[in-house]
Amino acid sequence: MRVMLSLSPMQADVLREVTNVGAGHAATALAQLAGVRISIDVPQIWSAPLEDIIKRTAAEDEQIVIVSMRVLGDIAGQIMFVMRTESAAALLDILLSRAPGTGSVTSEMERSGLQETGNILASSFLNALARWLGKILLPSVPTVAIDQRDKVTAQVYHGDGEAVLAAETMFALAQDGGEHRKLQGVLVFMLEGSSLEAVLSALRVA
Repeated sequence: MRVMLSLSPMQADVLREVTNVGAGHAATALAQLAGVRISIDVPQIWSAPLEDIIKRTAAEDEQIVIVSMRVLGDIAGQIMFVMRTESAAALLDILLSRAPGTGSVTSEMERSGLQETGNILASSFLNALARWLGKILLPSVPTVAIDQRDKVTAQVYHGDGEAVLAAETMFALAQDGGEHRKLQGVLVFMLEGSSLEAVLSALRVA
């Protein structure tokens, strides 16, 4: 059964603001790691089943990369970063100082790079959220799944069609030479049980 989350306009605005702060911290941390300038668009908040959200990122037969982490601490949930494989490979080209288009995402070193990227993004995002909430939030060790869209979604999530909360952000990377690369990723933040209500209550928009 699909249970949809019902968010008021005020709740969505507050969550968007919190996510924007978290994504900004994540972008800053990633920029320092990669040695490039990174800007982000204002996040869009979505409330829908995970499979419906991920359908926005790629076609059914298209391969995607999902870096997934459990949320540990005072709130239970899961956080993911979803990318098309070409975006993930382009990001790795920058992180690993490779010529554009020369690498993939499947070697041990590349998967390790994706794990580190996910850890940086999730840690920075959760640290910012924790400061707003006054709670302890930590990511688990990241896992990386690479496969066709529907298959990889089933690998990382075993829900029953319930709605999750997602923040979709476009990352724009600019290198020293002025070259711009658009890398689109969907940040998916899923809360379990009463955790969403606890977050909204802490933000005083319950």
